[in-house]
Amino acid sequence: MARRNRPLTRLVVAALAIAFAALVALVRALRRSAERARGVPLSPLTAGWRVGADYPERRGIVSEARSASERRGGSDDPRDADGEIAGEMDDVSEYAGPAFDPDAVAPSVRSFYERTADYRLAYDVRWHRPFRLGAALASAATSRLRQLNLPGPGESGPSGDSRVRELDGRFACVDPDADPREGARAWVRTNVAGEAVFVAIYAHHERDGTTYVNVAVPLPGANLSTVLRPQNLGDGIELTTLDADGDEGLFLVTPLGALSLPLDQRFRVCPASAGFPGTDPFNDVDGDEAAIVATHEMWLFGRKFLTIRYAGRENPSE
Repeated sequence: MARRNRPLTRLVVAALAIAFAALVALVRALRRSAERARGVPLSPLTAGWRVGADYPERRGIVSEARSASERRGGSDDPRDADGEIAGEMDDVSEYAGPAFDPDAVAPSVRSFYERTADYRLAYDVRWHRPFRLGAALASAATSRLRQLNLPGPGESGPSGDSRVRELDGRFACVDPDADPREGARAWVRTNVAGEAVFVAIYAHHERDGTTYVNVAVPLPGANLSTVLRPQNLGDGIELTTLDADGDEGLFLVTPLGALSLPLDQRFRVCPASAGFPGTDPFNDVDGDEAAIVATHEMWLFGRKFLTIRYAGRENPSE
């Protein structure tokens, strides 16, 4: 009887050994992930079960009394004549560094980053195989969350491309008591129905001569933070986490601490007249010639799962 139980005992022992080895590997990976995130200045902002277009006001993080220049100790107020934040960046020149020469950037691209609120955007989405099933499940949740609210593969054509949609956007200055990162501002992007598509808090920080774009996307009880390195793309701009050798990366920030994630993303913006592969269909917005075209790409464990294409034109002057 004992001899007949030996194969079963060996199987149990082997299973326990494999489980223990997997647990040890997981603990080591989590330690490395936490160590990778340590020291990177990340936003503490989180959300409840709904983010939505009114997130900055509902969470009470909008700064009315102090300008962004007061937060960073500068003398130039980044707000426009109406007292509003105008763009994703106050001044592209602030990001000059070893991999980025702001003088090489085309005026249209510079204008887009510094006066983002003046632009109307059109976009489409492509989910890449084999991630479409997961994207479809996530889309059902993000539509209720009103955050990262992208159309799922079921709303796309056979190739995975969605129809062209429009984005509206606004900015709000964020109180430094709520988010101490430099130059923090909320960029809220909504669809034609006024529903939030993206709600993100943009800021920047400097390390070893590189000024990074530092973005936080509030989620329930956490945030997804991205630290991007700026570099030249001809006369355009590339913001990327790829080939990281500094603070670049994506991080899950929780009340218990931050973890580095096996994700990468890249944003590319260039003049529409130049374009780059993948943006050919985006040469107009509502029949008007675009000023800029852009792509946003994401990878999981080195496998691309998402591409968003944009085209933008300045709103007509009133």
